[in-house]
Amino acid sequence: MPPRPPRSALAAITYERGFDVDHLLLGTCDELRLRRLILGGILQSSYRPASGCAQSVMVVDLRSGDAFNIWDNRGAGARGCKLNESGLLEAEPVLRAAIADRIDLLIINRFGRAESLGRGMIAVFAAAIEARIPVLTAVRAPYDEAWRSFHGGLGVQLLPEPKSVLSWPFEHIMPARAI
Repeated sequence: MPPRPPRSALAAITYERGFDVDHLLLGTCDELRLRRLILGGILQSSYRPASGCAQSVMVVDLRSGDAFNIWDNRGAGARGCKLNESGLLEAEPVLRAAIADRIDLLIINRFGRAESLGRGMIAVFAAAIEARIPVLTAVRAPYDEAWRSFHGGLGVQLLPEPKSVLSWPFEHIMPARAI
């Protein structure tokens, strides 16, 4: 039996570009709801035609289902990040409301480029930590170093597979009713 990860209220699924981490997060949410955990946060949803390049990206509030457009459609020939940070920040109030409502777990779909630069949802991560609300996110290279720097050794790295994510020690950080 592999060793259990240390008790931590911060966890990130580390994944490679091209891996469907959104599908893994959605399945994780479904399972945790079956375990009666009260979840809050945002999950990413994108439309990707057969050509493979995303045409739209939204983040969806886990509690209300409200969607926020975080994609800057700059045309087919555009290069580089197409994240619309102002669209991402429109979702911030729903995350702060979830923290204020004392949910069991906050899910923030990514610790990505914006967060690695000290922007994006970085203040929400900090607010959840301060409120002692556990946070689950996903991170990939090249943002993994900024993630490690942000959490300063307090975070847990999870493999991009359901068994790894669901073995994160929720029983140590969640209310007794959730077990």
